[in-house]
Amino acid sequence: MNTSTMRSTQNEQQMNDLISAEVVSMDAYAASKSEDTVAKAKGFLDTAFPLATGSHKDVSSYVVYYQNLLMFFKDGTHSGLRDPRQFVALNGHKSEPSAILLQDKGTHVALTFDRCGTTGSQDLADIDDIQLEGHKYWISILNIDEQGRTPKTEQDQLFTAKDGSDYLLK
Repeated sequence: MNTSTMRSTQNEQQMNDLISAEVVSMDAYAASKSEDTVAKAKGFLDTAFPLATGSHKDVSSYVVYYQNLLMFFKDGTHSGLRDPRQFVALNGHKSEPSAILLQDKGTHVALTFDRCGTTGSQDLADIDDIQLEGHKYWISILNIDEQGRTPKTEQDQLFTAKDGSDYLLK
């Protein structure tokens, strides 16, 4: 192999290493940004929907037991909401809901769960999104694009109220 071919191969390898390092760096940045966003969102939950004991940051699963929302922690202990009336509805099965609907001072907040979702796969409790009810829109506080915008969805949502009846949000 001649010298120019060797230099070309070495330069190509260095460029590939540099590109790989940048990709890893960007992935690490995106993950830390995502973790920060999730931590702030769970801080919001702790403020608006405090637990009787513990923090939403440490919850490993949300389940509905009869008409009560229970949050379980890694060590097997559990807690309810400080104000159990804030839990109003769910989607999915009580033991593994796909969404939980909370309400505070007339405003709804939906927690959606997806262990395979972009955010849910990284979250201890599989929370994939937290959405606030706005005027005619649902606004995500977890899924924020590169420009800092949140997607807004305008849709009717049907939940099951904790008493088993339909709970329609318009």
